[in-house]
Amino acid sequence: MITRSLLLATTLFSSVAAADVAVTLYGGQSFSQSLETKEGADIDLEDANHFAFSIDRTITDARYGFYYSANKSDIQGNNERQVNIQHYMFQSAVEYPLASSTTGYFGAQIGAANVDPEWLSSDTYFATGLFTGAGYHVTDNAQLMFEVRWLATIINNDSDFNCTISNDPNDQCLWHFDGDVLNQFNTSLAFSMRF
Repeated sequence: MITRSLLLATTLFSSVAAADVAVTLYGGQSFSQSLETKEGADIDLEDANHFAFSIDRTITDARYGFYYSANKSDIQGNNERQVNIQHYMFQSAVEYPLASSTTGYFGAQIGAANVDPEWLSSDTYFATGLFTGAGYHVTDNAQLMFEVRWLATIINNDSDFNCTISNDPNDQCLWHFDGDVLNQFNTSLAFSMRF
């Protein structure tokens, strides 16, 4: 029994150690669509900078792995109220040659988004999306990339949020989302290194 477990562990470690792994750092701009509550109130998030990274297993003409991104947006018209959004996604993409040193790719992602307004408790929602881009190979193992990514967070729960979004303590808002989608679009410059 111990010998089989040891053999299985050795086989798994060898296959992971032999795998090509890509680590990518992203930075860019996030553009958010307005979000409407069940009560008809619009919540507009201002466009903001974002940071992201991914760790992917690479195979011939494809890759798959984990993607994390974070951005902090102000409520439009109220720069004292910010919403932190973090995405935790599993992703996969197919790659195709565009030119001698340039590769294009197209992929899909699925996971979760944590939405954390600074003035009330956070909540986690289902998220999905698509992405596409192109990379210029500086070396065989390093590339500079430009990417566009669509992130759709499905805001659909039974939680009611009492919150204050203005400086007036009597100005209350009730966030009650019912089947709405928060669409975000990220444009990124990235650097990827394969090991």
